[in-house]
Amino acid sequence: MNLAGNIREAMTGVYFTDPTTPTHWGVEIGEGSLAAYDDVDDFDGKSFSPPIDARRSSLGTDYSTWTQTVKVESVKPDNLSVTMAHLTLAPELRPTSRVTVTVLHNGKAVFAQSWVTAYADP
Repeated sequence: MNLAGNIREAMTGVYFTDPTTPTHWGVEIGEGSLAAYDDVDDFDGKSFSPPIDARRSSLGTDYSTWTQTVKVESVKPDNLSVTMAHLTLAPELRPTSRVTVTVLHNGKAVFAQSWVTAYADP
């Protein structure tokens, strides 16, 4: 549970979408390092092994058999179980996202946690 919580805490304070290119999904040019991730969708599809802590630092070789995977999906605000296209939609047209972190140990899923994040006008 703590390893999933680390991802949630690492994402605290990031923008819903990139402030410069809000319709871009994923890591933007110039955000090559984990420390540079500044919006929720930058984390989509990422896998961390060894896992990271809430400060986005590696937990090191003591956790080499553990992995955190992150999935970010746009979901309908009136039905959070329905995913929406996200690649070119402005944030106001995809106002909610579901983040799911799955924790694996020796390649086997042992825990998953999801939460919803929403867009708000700046």
